[in-house]
Formats: sequence, structure tokens, C-alpha cells
Amino acid sequence: MLLMVTNRRKRDGKYDDEERNNYAFEYQYQYKNAARGQDGFIKSGRRGFENALLTELNRLKDVDGINTPKVGIYLHGYNNNYQDSIDEIVDLEKALNPIVGYSPVLIGFSWPSSGKTKAYLSDREEVRDSIGAFTRFLLDINEFANRNERDCFSTTFCIAHSMGNYLLRKGMEYMSDYLGNPLGRLIFNETVMLAPDIAAQDIELDGKGRYIADFSRRVHVYYSKHDRALKASSAKRFGANRLGRHGAEDYGNLADNVVVINAKNYANSESINKEKLVDRRNDPVSVHSSHRYHPNILKDVAKVLSSVDRELIPDREAVTGGEDGSGLQLNHFKLI
Repeated sequence: MLLMVTNRRKRDGKYDDEERNNYAFEYQYQYKNAARGQDGFIKSGRRGFENALLTELNRLKDVDGINTPKVGIYLHGYNNNYQDSIDEIVDLEKALNPIVGYSPVLIGFSWPSSGKTKAYLSDREEVRDSIGAFTRFLLDINEFANRNERDCFSTTFCIAHSMGNYLLRKGMEYMSDYLGNPLGRLIFNETVMLAPDIAAQDIELDGKGRYIADFSRRVHVYYSKHDRALKASSAKRFGANRLGRHGAEDYGNLADNVVVINAKNYANSESINKEKLVDRRNDPVSVHSSHRYHPNILKDVAKVLSSVDRELIPDREAVTGGEDGSGLQLNHFKLI
């Protein structure tokens, strides 16, 4: 099931690349499954959105026999217009379905990226301008879960791609200011950061993204040195290493629930071509986007979403650490 939340302003009947005033956003539901460009969400409104979500969760449990169905929030990266943000959750649902065994509930958050490659810096400004709306949405979801705690039998996750991780980072920072460090129920069971376009040191204990770990039971970061898009991003961000290309700077300075995954064996051009990966437009998938399409990476992600212990997930191995190359870092793995 696909749902959408957006803070894009509507102009001439279309959602554009400007945010709504006063941190406003819109809940959208009842996806029209049609050809690209003719699809979309037919209805809007918070009450209908919540009813549709609860109805689907009960259907998954009572009809499909899924005792703990998964509800995920997806945050897209830069260079995405509104249609692109729909395409990404359509593609992600299609890719996860055969691996998870059913269609997970995916809630896209469409922030007003311009959909233009050259608009990197302006998109970063739009992320900052979208933090208020995103935080309000998270507070709504948190309140919804608390209100339906007796009947809410699902698990929650967040998948953020590229610059969407910057929105996640800032959103968790704001949530920390509002709620403080959470005790008890967390917002996400699992947080998955794909090719994150934030600084490598941000995920560390004293980094700007340390609040991400506070609001999730576990955080998995996927990176690849072959990601040329993030190499260009490093130049635009004054040479700072990107987490999605470099991994963490100091693996001894990570929270216990943060796990970093080197996906270079699959997030590379050769492997993508071998798998003949294409997106909804039928365009070849880039290395930067491959984490959302490559079956070997998604198999690992699916195990993460099922909360399998980090050491028990197959087809990965711990990275050796230490100056002499000995010892295992159980917060740093690579896909094999």
C-alpha cells in the first residue's frame, strides 16, 4: 500500500518545487495505480489517511496472516519533482515485495525538490525549509501510534536516500529539542540510510546526526566508494567526505545501535549492468540510486527491516579493524 505526505505547494493544479506556508503539509491516500504520469493519490485528509492505514494493517493481519506488518516512511533525495517522488515509492514497493513476501505499507514524504540536477544547493535550502513540516508530520505519526497502541501491531521503519538523510538528520534534531532524548517507545524500529548525503562524521556520537540513533532501535548505513554523485557532492560541500561514499570516519565513536554496511560489491556500474537494473522510466539505474534496486542490497535491507541481529544476517561479514588489521568491528560490515 502506498500513501503520501507532501509539503509542496500546489500551483495550477500541480505540486511544484516550493514549500507551503506555515509548515503546512497534506496527507494523501487511495493511490490510483495507473501508467506513470496518470497515477497519483485520489484523496487527501488526515482522518481518511489514518483510517486507510489502519484498515490496511488489519487486512494484512487478518487476511494475509502477517502478524506484524511493516509501516515505513520513505524520504527521497535531491533532483526529484513530485512525480519522481511517487515513482520512487512505486519502485521501492515493487522491489521489496518479492523479498519481504508482501507489499509493505510505504508512506512517502515528498519535500519540494526542484527535479533539476543543477539545483543541488537550492534543494538543500528546500530541505531546511521543509524541516518544520516534516517534524510536525513525525509528531502526528507518534501521536497516532500512541493513540492506537493497543491495536497497533505493526513495526515501523524509515528509509532515507541521498539528501533525504539530511532531512532526517535535521528532523531528529528538532524532535530531540521538542521531546528530549526518548525513553521507552521509539519512533522507528529500524532506520535505513541509503547513500546518505551528509558528512561522514555526522553519524558519530558527537556528530550532528547523533539524534538519529536516539529515535530508532537500530540504524543501518549503506555506502559505496563507487558513488560518483556523492563525490561531486563532496566538492559542493567544501570537500567534506560524504557518509554514503566514505562510511564513518571513526568506527570507535559510533552509538551501539549504529551499523555501517559497505555495499561497494553491488553498488557499482558493473553489477548494475549485470543485473540490468532500470527504473520506472525504463532508464538505467545509477550507482547512487542502486541501493534501492539491487536485489543483493535489498535482501540485506529486508533482513534489517525484520530486525535480524546484525551478526546473523547472511551474505555479509564483519570488517577487520585496528592498526594491525586484527579484530572485528561489529558495527562495520561489508556485503559479500
